Amino acid sequence: MKSVFRSFILLCLVLPGEFLSASDTIYYEVWDISNLEVIGGHTVTTLGDPQVVSTEIGDAVQFDGVGDRLLVDFNPIMDAKEFTVELVFKPDACYPNNTAPRFLHIQDPDDPEEKRVMIELRIDANNQCYMDGFMKTDAGSLPLIDETLVHSTGVWQHVAITYKDSTFTTYFNGTKELSGTLHYANAIVNTLGKTSLGARMNEVAFFAGLIKTLKVTHACLEPEDFIVPENDDASRIEVPMLHGGIGMDVFPNPADRFLNVKAGPVQCTKNMEISIFDISGKIYLRQANPQHVASLTVDTSGFQDGIYLVVIRSNGRLDYRRIVVLH
Repeated sequence: MKSVFRSFILLCLVLPGEFLSASDTIYYEVWDISNLEVIGGHTVTTLGDPQVVSTEIGDAVQFDGVGDRLLVDFNPIMDAKEFTVELVFKPDACYPNNTAPRFLHIQDPDDPEEKRVMIELRIDANNQCYMDGFMKTDAGSLPLIDETLVHSTGVWQHVAITYKDSTFTTYFNGTKELSGTLHYANAIVNTLGKTSLGARMNEVAFFAGLIKTLKVTHACLEPEDFIVPENDDASRIEVPMLHGGIGMDVFPNPADRFLNVKAGPVQCTKNMEISIFDISGKIYLRQANPQHVASLTVDTSGFQDGIYLVVIRSNGRLDYRRIVVLH
């Protein structure tokens, strides 16, 4: 049965006024998990032997459950005080070998408080799965799990967690499952950090199956704004093209003395323009591309520590990345 993802929010990014009004926009990142080198513009460290495979919804990464993991050098939650995290994945029927995979783990590995956001699964003896959402802040921790809320393995599924005003909630295929209260004093997680896909950050509790998409939004979305399959029996999921179908890589992130901006081939035109703004809208760079080159190195040694937006425009299309400069 063909299942179609519900619509994305229109360009969800707070950009200077020449692009969109900040009053009706939300920042998000969507990561296409389809390679082992760069995901969402961030470098990746590979553990084990995960494989890029072709599926009915495009390339995805396959994890074998015995040591495969991807560590993305970025925390997409950053300093958000409310957020939504969504994952599109296909879990294997892998009981009893992988009964408790922790397949998404966002944390600063150097944080002594171990503040973290996680999405976990449990696989029961019937090879059905149920969700375990987990958060630990600087004020406490909260697991959300119910072994009676089971779903199919071997098919594409969607899970989501939201957090706002101390309320932590889990969803499976757009249906609310559990909710609880979890406070924080100063921080939900550290602004800097990493994202582990396929296992816990400490390389245990491995996942067997496929992961296709991760979306993190700096707002508490309603289910109608999720990218959600229509039902548990979905055999095909159509993922909307991100940012008009153009691509870019920005690295390293965080940046210190320099930043590499690499544009996809679609953008290599005489009309391409690269801009860098801070979050107040102050422009630090605006450069056209008269030579049609696909990459640019930016000197960031004079930038103040903080969060910046790197924006590429080409023939009416736009792509962007949020980066951190840290000296």
